[in-house]
Amino acid sequence: VGNLPFRRVCKAYGVDITCGEMAMATNLLQGQASEWALLRRHPCEDIFGVQLAGNQVAAMGRAAQLIDETCEVDFIDVNMGCPIDVVCNRGCGAGLAQKPTRVQGIVRTMSEILSCPLTVKMRMGYANDTPNAHKLIPRLSGWGAAAVTLHGRSRQQRYSKLADWTYIGQCAKVCGVPLIGNGDTFGFEDTE
Repeated sequence: VGNLPFRRVCKAYGVDITCGEMAMATNLLQGQASEWALLRRHPCEDIFGVQLAGNQVAAMGRAAQLIDETCEVDFIDVNMGCPIDVVCNRGCGAGLAQKPTRVQGIVRTMSEILSCPLTVKMRMGYANDTPNAHKLIPRLSGWGAAAVTLHGRSRQQRYSKLADWTYIGQCAKVCGVPLIGNGDTFGFEDTE
């Protein structure tokens, strides 16, 4: 996930999949040009997705429909991982994962609308002492998610402490779709 110049550099170094920066569904629906610019794809990006944040079923569905109709994307990723206060306080990013019924509505609605795969990015949980991703992850595939990316930290941890790869492994065992682990991967060697 990054801006277009950074993604071009990554492509030059051989990355296969790129994803635009998080766009807010409400800002897209209001026609904000700066938000739509986040969805711009460069010709060198052969597999490109966009990350969408929001907390309302109708807004997320409509934004997904507009992206599907007007942008050239290979997947759309629901952002349930952003730990930033201004995002979480609006019930978006990691704040959305606290509302499973709303998550269900958003994932089902978007997956039914889209002609491309829908993925979900999330964290272990909201607070350090209560990881709950293992409860939500098995349900996501039934609601229409094609893959899940799990960041091995809670929202409260943000980017402090090490990612919990043991927990990511436990979640992978209960996930009905591909699960991508995320956190503390700084080089190719870290993936082995």
